[in-house]
Amino acid sequence: MDAIENIIRRIEEDAQWKIKEYEENAAKEIERIRKAETERWEREMKKLEMDGKRDAEGIRQMHISKAHLEGRKLLMEVREKIIGKALEIMKEEAREVLGDKYYEYVAKSIENAKEVFGDEFRIVCLKDDVRKVKKLAKEKGVKAEVVPGDVSGGGIIAMSLDTLKKIDYSLDAYLNRNMAEIRRRIHERLFGEEYA
Repeated sequence: MDAIENIIRRIEEDAQWKIKEYEENAAKEIERIRKAETERWEREMKKLEMDGKRDAEGIRQMHISKAHLEGRKLLMEVREKIIGKALEIMKEEAREVLGDKYYEYVAKSIENAKEVFGDEFRIVCLKDDVRKVKKLAKEKGVKAEVVPGDVSGGGIIAMSLDTLKKIDYSLDAYLNRNMAEIRRRIHERLFGEEYA
C-alpha cells in the first residue's frame, strides 16, 4: 500500500488546482440556486401572505431544502469527477511512479504464479520489461518463457505452457481488485473526510 500512497501523493499535487476550481464552481452554482430559490420564494411569499405566514414559511423551507439538496448533489458529482480523474492519472502513471516497487510487485507476482503453475510457465509482459522479468524469473527459480505482449498498465500475465490457464497480475488488474480501498483513500486524502 506504500506504492499507492506514493501514487496518491503525486496525483494529489496534480489534482489540487482542479479540486479548487471544481469546488469554486460548485459553490457558485449552489449560491446561484440558493439565490434563485430565495427570489422565487419572495415572489411566492407576497402571493401567499393572505393565506398565512405558516404556509409561506413551509414553502420557503421546502425551496431552501431543495436548493441545498441540489447543491450537495452537484458537489458529490464534482467530487466523483475528481476521483475519476485521479484514478485515470493513477492508471496512466502507476508504473513510473512506483519505480523500484514496480519490480518488487512483478517479483511477488512471479512467486505467486510459481505457487500455481510450478517451476515452468509462460510470462507475458511489456516489451520494455522483458529483460528484467527474465532476470527476476531466474532469481525465483522459474524456467519461464518470457514474451512481450499487451499488459494493461504494466505487470505480468502468467499462464500455463499449454495456455489453458492464466492469471492476470497486470497493474490494471491490481488496481481493479483494490478499487474500493483506493477510492476511499483518494477521497479521504483529497477532501479530508470519510468516504460514504
